[in-house]
Amino acid sequence: MKIKAIAVDLDGTLLNSNKKISDINKKVLKEFEKRGVKVFIVTGRTYISAKPYAEELDIDSSIIAYNGAKVVDYKNNKILFNLPLNEEYSKRVIKLGKSRGFHINLYQDNKWYVEDIDNEETKYYANHTGLTPVQKSFDDFDNYFMTKISIQDMRSSEEFDEFCYEIKKLFGKEVYTAKSQTFLFEVLNKEVNKGIVLEKVLKSHGISTDECVAFGDADNDIEMLQVVKYGVAMGNASLELKRLVNYVTDTNDEDGVARFLKKYF
Repeated sequence: MKIKAIAVDLDGTLLNSNKKISDINKKVLKEFEKRGVKVFIVTGRTYISAKPYAEELDIDSSIIAYNGAKVVDYKNNKILFNLPLNEEYSKRVIKLGKSRGFHINLYQDNKWYVEDIDNEETKYYANHTGLTPVQKSFDDFDNYFMTKISIQDMRSSEEFDEFCYEIKKLFGKEVYTAKSQTFLFEVLNKEVNKGIVLEKVLKSHGISTDECVAFGDADNDIEMLQVVKYGVAMGNASLELKRLVNYVTDTNDEDGVARFLKKYF
């Protein structure tokens, strides 16, 4: 089998449990890039949070961030694609999330905004991503074109699952929603997901989806793994995700990305 592109999620996929890229994953990806294969980071993270990993890999390809809402040529710091939520939906999601008492993260212009800077959710996410939150009342924005909204509940409670279902039911296909982790529910523009945007980026490089292998572990990876010919679920992915794809590799702590690439390509 021959490929021209590798698309890889970060958390739970390329990164191990310590949020590091293992030496073997790094080595194998660099070997493929030297062979002319494009390597794309495709993540739910912000561009700022994903950029250090692209720099560590020293890849020449763009970063697909925010589940596809923003694509950046990181070496030239040039935005190639940006599609935020419209204001109406942003306001409604914020209002509903606050009414249920859930923690809300807003992302706009490469900044992460919260109302409560000292709670468990904010501290966890800051440690998890290395980002610094900006404390701001959600009533004080000049506009509400949000790159992404995420609703967070560290308890992963039944109430949270019910809330996520309610958002899906209420908005239908007017927004894109997915859980990137059991405690993190994300809302984006309806024309955005990892699969849609990856396909556009591949096309801009003259690469078809049949020439790409993609790796992921969570619900927000489903569209990406299904749009390419070689969609690979990590060993630590949910059973549901594994059932939806053709390939399963080892876990993120067992260098699943590198092992699959070495075995099949």
